[in-house]
Amino acid sequence: MKQNAAQPASPAALALFGLRLTALVVIFLGGVILTQVAQIGSGAGFIVVGPRVFPTIVGVGILLLGVLFFLRVTAKPDQDLISEVTAEEAATDWTTILLTSLSLVVYASLLKPLGYALATGLFFPVVSRIFGSQRLRRDVFIGITLGLVIYLSFTRILGVRLPAGLLAGIL
Repeated sequence: MKQNAAQPASPAALALFGLRLTALVVIFLGGVILTQVAQIGSGAGFIVVGPRVFPTIVGVGILLLGVLFFLRVTAKPDQDLISEVTAEEAATDWTTILLTSLSLVVYASLLKPLGYALATGLFFPVVSRIFGSQRLRRDVFIGITLGLVIYLSFTRILGVRLPAGLLAGIL
Protein backbone atom coordinates (compact mmCIF):
# COMPACT_ATOMS: atom_id res chain seq x y z
CA MET A 1 0.00 0.00 0.00
CA LYS A 2 1.47 3.34 -1.08
CA GLN A 3 1.47 6.24 1.31
CA ASN A 4 -0.22 9.43 0.27
CA ALA A 5 2.00 12.54 0.35
CA ALA A 6 -0.38 14.25 2.81
CA GLN A 7 -0.46 11.24 5.14
CA PRO A 8 2.21 11.32 7.89
CA ALA A 9 4.70 8.48 8.11
CA SER A 10 4.07 5.80 10.70
CA PRO A 11 6.06 5.88 13.96
CA ALA A 12 7.80 2.65 12.92
CA ALA A 13 8.88 4.18 9.59
CA LEU A 14 10.21 7.26 11.37
CA ALA A 15 12.07 5.06 13.84
CA LEU A 16 13.63 3.08 11.01
CA PHE A 17 14.64 6.30 9.25
CA GLY A 18 16.20 7.58 12.49
CA LEU A 19 18.13 4.34 12.97
CA ARG A 20 19.47 4.46 9.42
CA LEU A 21 20.41 8.11 9.79
CA THR A 22 22.21 7.33 13.05
CA ALA A 23 24.14 4.53 11.35
CA LEU A 24 25.18 6.90 8.55
CA VAL A 25 26.33 9.51 11.08
CA VAL A 26 28.45 6.87 12.85
CA ILE A 27 29.97 5.83 9.51
CA PHE A 28 30.67 9.49 8.73
CA LEU A 29 32.34 10.04 12.12
CA GLY A 30 34.52 6.97 11.60
CA GLY A 31 35.56 8.36 8.23
CA VAL A 32 36.33 11.77 9.75
CA ILE A 33 38.51 10.15 12.41
CA LEU A 34 40.40 8.16 9.79
CA THR A 35 40.98 11.19 7.59
CA GLN A 36 42.16 13.24 10.56
CA VAL A 37 44.61 10.53 11.63
CA ALA A 38 46.68 11.46 8.59
CA GLN A 39 47.15 14.92 10.13
CA ILE A 40 48.92 13.49 13.20
CA GLY A 41 52.70 13.94 13.10
CA SER A 42 54.93 10.89 13.29
CA GLY A 43 57.04 12.08 16.23
CA ALA A 44 60.80 12.24 16.59
CA GLY A 45 62.98 9.15 16.67
CA PHE A 46 62.02 5.51 16.55
CA ILE A 47 58.96 4.37 18.45
CA VAL A 48 57.34 0.96 18.27
CA VAL A 49 53.78 2.25 18.53
CA GLY A 50 53.36 5.59 16.80
CA PRO A 51 50.81 8.27 17.63
CA ARG A 52 48.55 7.18 14.76
CA VAL A 53 47.99 3.58 15.90
CA PHE A 54 45.26 4.03 18.51
CA PRO A 55 43.28 6.71 16.65
CA THR A 56 43.38 4.44 13.58
CA ILE A 57 42.07 1.51 15.63
CA VAL A 58 39.28 3.70 17.03
CA GLY A 59 38.41 5.09 13.58
CA VAL A 60 38.30 1.65 11.97
CA GLY A 61 36.24 0.32 14.88
CA ILE A 62 33.69 3.14 14.67
CA LEU A 63 33.50 2.82 10.89
CA LEU A 64 33.01 -0.95 11.13
CA LEU A 65 30.35 -0.64 13.84
CA GLY A 66 28.53 1.98 11.77
CA VAL A 67 28.50 -0.29 8.71
CA LEU A 68 27.30 -3.27 10.78
CA PHE A 69 24.59 -1.16 12.38
CA PHE A 70 23.48 0.14 8.97
CA LEU A 71 23.26 -3.44 7.70
CA ARG A 72 21.26 -4.42 10.79
CA VAL A 73 18.64 -1.76 10.17
CA THR A 74 18.61 -2.05 6.37
CA ALA A 75 19.10 -5.64 5.21
CA LYS A 76 16.74 -7.27 7.71
CA PRO A 77 15.36 -4.62 10.06
CA ASP A 78 15.17 -5.72 13.69
CA GLN A 79 11.50 -5.32 14.66
CA ASP A 80 12.26 -5.40 18.40
CA LEU A 81 14.73 -2.55 17.98
CA ILE A 82 12.23 -0.56 15.91
CA SER A 83 9.47 -1.00 18.51
CA GLU A 84 11.89 -0.02 21.31
CA VAL A 85 12.94 3.12 19.41
CA THR A 86 9.30 3.96 18.70
CA ALA A 87 8.47 3.71 22.42
CA GLU A 88 11.49 5.83 23.36
CA GLU A 89 10.56 8.43 20.74
CA ALA A 90 7.09 8.77 22.24
CA ALA A 91 8.61 9.32 25.71
CA THR A 92 11.31 11.79 24.63
CA ASP A 93 11.02 15.41 25.72
CA TRP A 94 12.50 17.15 22.69
CA THR A 95 12.25 20.61 24.24
CA THR A 96 14.69 19.60 26.98
CA ILE A 97 17.08 18.05 24.47
CA LEU A 98 17.01 21.08 22.17
CA LEU A 99 17.45 23.59 25.01
CA THR A 100 20.32 21.56 26.47
CA SER A 101 21.98 21.34 23.05
CA LEU A 102 21.59 25.07 22.55
CA SER A 103 23.07 25.78 25.99
CA LEU A 104 26.06 23.55 25.12
CA VAL A 105 26.67 25.60 21.97
CA VAL A 106 26.47 28.84 23.97
CA TYR A 107 28.77 27.34 26.65
CA ALA A 108 31.35 26.39 24.04
CA SER A 109 31.23 29.86 22.51
CA LEU A 110 31.67 31.52 25.93
CA LEU A 111 34.57 29.33 27.11
CA LYS A 112 37.33 31.47 25.65
CA PRO A 113 36.02 34.99 26.34
CA LEU A 114 34.66 34.30 29.84
CA GLY A 115 37.03 31.51 30.81
CA TYR A 116 36.32 27.99 31.99
CA ALA A 117 35.36 28.85 35.58
CA LEU A 118 32.84 31.59 34.70
CA ALA A 119 31.37 29.79 31.69
CA THR A 120 30.87 26.66 33.80
CA GLY A 121 29.45 28.78 36.62
CA LEU A 122 26.81 30.08 34.20
CA PHE A 123 26.25 26.81 32.34
CA PHE A 124 25.44 24.70 35.40
CA PRO A 125 22.45 26.71 36.67
CA VAL A 126 21.06 27.14 33.15
CA VAL A 127 21.07 23.39 32.51
CA SER A 128 19.79 22.73 36.04
CA ARG A 129 16.84 24.99 35.30
CA ILE A 130 16.23 23.22 31.98
CA PHE A 131 16.14 19.92 33.88
CA GLY A 132 13.60 21.34 36.33
CA SER A 133 15.59 22.71 39.28
CA GLN A 134 13.90 25.53 41.16
CA ARG A 135 16.84 26.37 43.46
CA LEU A 136 18.75 29.04 41.53
CA ARG A 137 21.02 30.19 44.36
CA ARG A 138 22.16 26.65 45.11
CA ASP A 139 22.73 25.92 41.41
CA VAL A 140 24.80 29.08 40.91
CA PHE A 141 26.89 28.23 43.99
CA ILE A 142 27.49 24.67 42.78
CA GLY A 143 28.29 25.86 39.25
CA ILE A 144 30.83 28.44 40.36
CA THR A 145 32.37 26.06 42.90
CA LEU A 146 32.66 23.25 40.33
CA GLY A 147 34.07 25.62 37.72
CA LEU A 148 36.73 26.95 40.09
CA VAL A 149 37.68 23.57 41.58
CA ILE A 150 37.98 21.90 38.18
CA TYR A 151 39.86 24.87 36.72
CA LEU A 152 42.36 25.00 39.58
CA SER A 153 42.76 21.21 39.65
CA PHE A 154 43.50 21.00 35.95
CA THR A 155 45.75 24.04 35.71
CA ARG A 156 47.64 23.75 39.00
CA ILE A 157 47.77 20.02 39.68
CA LEU A 158 47.58 18.40 36.25
CA GLY A 159 49.25 21.16 34.27
CA VAL A 160 46.46 21.28 31.68
CA ARG A 161 45.74 24.80 30.48
CA LEU A 162 42.10 25.83 30.50
CA PRO A 163 41.00 29.29 29.36
CA ALA A 164 41.05 31.81 32.22
CA GLY A 165 39.10 34.48 30.34
CA LEU A 166 38.01 37.43 32.47
CA LEU A 167 39.66 35.96 35.57
CA ALA A 168 43.14 35.76 33.94
CA GLY A 169 44.76 38.16 36.43
CA ILE A 170 43.02 36.63 39.45
CA LEU A 171 43.47 32.91 38.82
